[in-house]
Amino acid sequence: MEKIKIFFVTIFLTLINVSIASAAPATPPPAPMAAAAPPPPPPGGAIDQNLILLLICALLFGMYTIYKYNLKRKASM
Repeated sequence: MEKIKIFFVTIFLTLINVSIASAAPATPPPAPMAAAAPPPPPPGGAIDQNLILLLICALLFGMYTIYKYNLKRKASM
């Protein structure tokens, strides 16, 4: 029984060492930006764009879901 434990521990440690040795090296950090360079611009588009349309769609979907639930509940009685 002791030989089996030693065998499996040896295999396990060998596999761990092989996986660590074959791992890709860490990538270097990106080069620092120059002091005079401005930060990149934010992505375009306002947050509140088409908010009314989204609200209307949400209300319609909510009404549809409630109506569908009520039909299902009435049919099961």
